[in-house]
Amino acid sequence: KDIQPLPEKKAEPEYRFNWNAAVALSPGDPDAIYIGAQFLFKSMDRGDTWKKISPDLTTNDPGKLQQEKSGGLSIDNTTAENHCTIFTIVESPEDSDVIWVGTDDGNLQITRNKGKSWTNVVGNISGLPKCTWCSSVEASRFDKATAYVTFDGHRTGDMNSYVYKTTDFGKTWQSLVSQTIEGYCHVIREDPVNKNLLFLGTEFGLFASIDRGTSWAFLKEALPKVSVRDMVIHPREHDLILATHGLGIQIIDDITPLRFLSPEILNAEAAVLPSRTVVMEIPTLKQEFPPDSEFKGENPAGGAAITYYLKKRHIFGKLKLEILDASGKVIQTLPTTKRKGINRIYWGMRLKPPKAAGAPGLSMFVFKGPMVEEGVYMVRLVKGKKTFTGKIELVADSSTGHSKADRELRRKTLMKLYGLQEELGYVANTASDLSKQIEKRIVKIKSKSVNARLKKFKNKLDRFLESIVQQSGIMAGDMLREKVMALYSSVIQYGGRPTRAQIFYLSVLKEQVNQADLRFQRLIKTDLPAVNRVLKRKELKEFKLISREEYSQEK
Repeated sequence: KDIQPLPEKKAEPEYRFNWNAAVALSPGDPDAIYIGAQFLFKSMDRGDTWKKISPDLTTNDPGKLQQEKSGGLSIDNTTAENHCTIFTIVESPEDSDVIWVGTDDGNLQITRNKGKSWTNVVGNISGLPKCTWCSSVEASRFDKATAYVTFDGHRTGDMNSYVYKTTDFGKTWQSLVSQTIEGYCHVIREDPVNKNLLFLGTEFGLFASIDRGTSWAFLKEALPKVSVRDMVIHPREHDLILATHGLGIQIIDDITPLRFLSPEILNAEAAVLPSRTVVMEIPTLKQEFPPDSEFKGENPAGGAAITYYLKKRHIFGKLKLEILDASGKVIQTLPTTKRKGINRIYWGMRLKPPKAAGAPGLSMFVFKGPMVEEGVYMVRLVKGKKTFTGKIELVADSSTGHSKADRELRRKTLMKLYGLQEELGYVANTASDLSKQIEKRIVKIKSKSVNARLKKFKNKLDRFLESIVQQSGIMAGDMLREKVMALYSSVIQYGGRPTRAQIFYLSVLKEQVNQADLRFQRLIKTDLPAVNRVLKRKELKEFKLISREEYSQEK
């Protein structure tokens, strides 16, 4: 539906819209929208009707309104040549009576009474060349008298940066330009949580300030030198979303850590910075049939983002991140990056994959450990002999609709299956390892009687393994190992309550694993000592089995 305002009076001048016409939504009234030509229009019914709430807010310079004379041999008049137009509009989040308007011919207008009267305050800005394009206005969410403005003069050969702040409705202005800023300025945004945190998009990249524009840092790790034309901070995800010229839409995930930066933290040796609450998503099987030419953007990195700060690059001594549960137990140690500044790594929020018996079969879910429990975890950065701590909160994905009781039953079931895989893994892997040791020993031992005794024992081990572990392709039939893996995979890929059949089958498999363990123990208690006695008489090295404790601690 085309909702562009059109003249409704015979004497009304033709409306001039910029090629990138300014459109704005009211932050306080979901029914109100604005659009700018040379006049400002407001609609309260999604554009069915428009009310003009301003006079011509541009310079209306006749010398700049001769589109029919442009283009040389071929006249251009596609509206891309329109000038003296409104380019940026913003209603104050603190007071809907206050509206700011910037134009492409250098005016900066403000109304404090919903458009009944307007004041051009651009003349109050010292050092700004006349008729410089007003590229953006940002009205503060914390003070209705405060606003930030950028100007862009590159179209007339002026490549300087122009960024200003007012705290008195435009009566006086402070330049926020520093030597750090590169390029002419397109857009400035104020963080909705921390009034001291600002973001500036220029022709050459993204800059941030944690002191309300007194100083700026170039965020070169987040983005290369690309033109940043517009920005928005997502109110729920706390992501910084950038519209660039050349690299499409770019998203910097979770700017929460930047909100907590302060001179004290920057002067500290190191710090673990706060992060947003992490929603624990359950992986599911997906079947997709994308076309050959489908374009996909990059998804956010999986896991919980952990952000920390290092004043200097870490060179000597250990540097690691530890995750501790509510009891203070270290449940996971994560590798770290050591560079100076802000670092970010991702925690998968999972236990290590189960030490399954032999090759983990065909299911990809066997490679995944269960998710940790919901709750608050301590993050501990160990830097040499010093430690720095922070916290991260994990919550369930409420969109799934699974109750807490169902999630707890799922986790309890998973942990039992996890334990069964570890138990069966110890039995099968120990038996397999012993069989391989015997095979290597047979090649080296020349005594026929000893070899005969070793071969007999190896045959018993191999028959035992064949009874619990699938030895060949998928047509060989499921053995105990495959059954445990299959049930584990079924339960882990669904975020809710296991079925009654799954819970019952777990008890069946537990009994079978216990029986396999008993068979292995009898084999070891009767045959292994006899084999070792034979080896000892021949003054040969005896076989030694790894204990369950040693097995569980192996990396």
